Amino acid sequence: MPDSRRNHYRVIYPFAERPSFSIGWTSFEIVECSETGLRYELGERRPPKMGEEVAGRVAFRSGETIDVVGDVLRVQDGFVALSLRPPGIPFAVVMHEQRYLRGKGFQVTE
Repeated sequence: MPDSRRNHYRVIYPFAERPSFSIGWTSFEIVECSETGLRYELGERRPPKMGEEVAGRVAFRSGETIDVVGDVLRVQDGFVALSLRPPGIPFAVVMHEQRYLRGKGFQVTE
């Protein structure tokens, strides 16, 4: 889409369907993701530093898990945004997540 600000599809998760993002023994809820990034809720944990490398495992409700590595782009209002390094999250997984949410009756924007 020429007028779109984004170059990748993005999935915004309803509260009950959020996948988890595990860093070591700590788990966070992902609020949105795309092929090249994700945003997770920090909760009461100490925030990472801007530019810091973060590696972890994304576990989707479908049972699929993906190991990712990214750099902290933003820490704001209790959320952390990561820019994922290649290969990131495969396009097919992002599309599957959109279909999964639509099948559950949720509206997917973007």
